[in-house]
Amino acid sequence: MKKIAVTAPYLQIEWDQYKDQLAGFDVIVPKVAERFEEDEMIKILSEGVEGIICGDDRITKRVIDSAPGLKLIVKWGTGIDSIDKAYAESKGIKVLNTPNAFTIPVSESTIGLMLAILRRIEENNRLMHNGQWFKPKGYTLNELTIGIIGYGNIGSEVARKLSVFCDNVLWHDIKSDEELRKLNRKFYGKRVDLKTLLVLSDVITVHCDLNITSHHLVDSSLINGMKDGVIILNTARGPIVKEDDLTNALVNKKVSYVGLDVYEKEPLPSGSMLRKMDNCVLLSHNTNSSHIAWKNVHLNSILMLKSNI
Repeated sequence: MKKIAVTAPYLQIEWDQYKDQLAGFDVIVPKVAERFEEDEMIKILSEGVEGIICGDDRITKRVIDSAPGLKLIVKWGTGIDSIDKAYAESKGIKVLNTPNAFTIPVSESTIGLMLAILRRIEENNRLMHNGQWFKPKGYTLNELTIGIIGYGNIGSEVARKLSVFCDNVLWHDIKSDEELRKLNRKFYGKRVDLKTLLVLSDVITVHCDLNITSHHLVDSSLINGMKDGVIILNTARGPIVKEDDLTNALVNKKVSYVGLDVYEKEPLPSGSMLRKMDNCVLLSHNTNSSHIAWKNVHLNSILMLKSNI
């Protein structure tokens, strides 16, 4: 009987509904809060595990070298930045994921964050709960310029949805128009270089992949090139934004507001300065939340494991 591990926290939450799909396998489900780090993964995978459905667990070269029986890694969801895919594949280990799994919920959540901040919904709600009756003045989307960094599945879908609200959307991507057309991207808004996007945008939303070129992309130097009072949203990956630099920019009011779903360290530490600031809308890496999307990823991850191991 082949031994597999299920460490994806979202699948674990609903495990009782899906465990019968893996009948015939020796399944271990080690309890996880958010993700397992290297040492924890070494313990799990060194026990003869041949396949895994993982979340954002750290599957590094060191982990792979400690897992001689591992043949298949199925990433629950899209992002595989926590997996050393190239090294795994060099060792004959397949690495699979579910691309485009959360385009709809994440793009909707991104626009929800924009509206909550610009229309002062979150702030007004907080004031009301504190017993106040005050009318904070907001902006509409068509009064401002929205900049999108990263025109992938989610970034392009945010641009498409925003086209219903306004015609002042800018976007930037490192891929050429030709490369994007080959990926079936439709163009909404106006493509500009990164410097122009920073200078002109009132709201900047981050949607690029996390890789060697985007790690700490949004740091003090990039923020200093933005408008004073800019609003920054990040629903992509935490380490794209250098959190200390962002916090400093909030303190000195270079950045007026942020909406964040992802962080450099997750869960976000209880003592984080971000938790103490009123001009931060903070989510718990939850913009992928969707009954249908979760179900589809559960089933697709299980099917990929059963078909490839």
